[in-house]
Amino acid sequence: MTYYNEQIGDHYHTKSGAREEAVEKHVRALGVAPGRVVFDVFFGLGYNTAAALDVGPATVYCFENDLEILKKALSLDECDSGFRSFWIVREFLRGFFDGRDVYENAESGVKLVMLFGDARETIMDVPERADYVFFDPFSPARVPELWTREFFLAIRDKMSQGGKLSTYSCARWVRDNMRAAGFIVSDGPVLGRRGPSTICAVLNEP
Repeated sequence: MTYYNEQIGDHYHTKSGAREEAVEKHVRALGVAPGRVVFDVFFGLGYNTAAALDVGPATVYCFENDLEILKKALSLDECDSGFRSFWIVREFLRGFFDGRDVYENAESGVKLVMLFGDARETIMDVPERADYVFFDPFSPARVPELWTREFFLAIRDKMSQGGKLSTYSCARWVRDNMRAAGFIVSDGPVLGRRGPSTICAVLNEP
């Protein structure tokens, strides 16, 4: 299940399916392991976060600026989404709409934090470094301001050494901006599009 954003003029996912995209282009492509820090940029329906939690507990910082898509996510259930951990996403969203930005379960090791607003600004407020980044805004043609060197640099500065970023776009100018921000860029899986997705890595310091 996915949705169409009338204001942007774009779907939230490809025709291959939202679940497959979250699992294959992000979680499996990055080799996500439990117990790590994840940035979900942008949260949308929460599928990428749920896919990460299906692997195991994690701390996920969720970036979003659209209340309507969060309301739609809250209306879904595990059957709709296809993720067994989607109930955690729903609990998190219930708390968010009740005024709580953080969901934490110390026993399970799950922590979700909502950073609502312009991600180019809210990313500055994150106190931890990301091991994995799911970069999932609307297409570069629709929102080019979210695919700039400056934003990629801000994200890279908040990543751990050896951290990795995944995104569906392989546009040349996007990859040029990633390289200009200091990422090592390579092809990711081909899924639902003619071209490959993109994996970016932060090299370990010598």
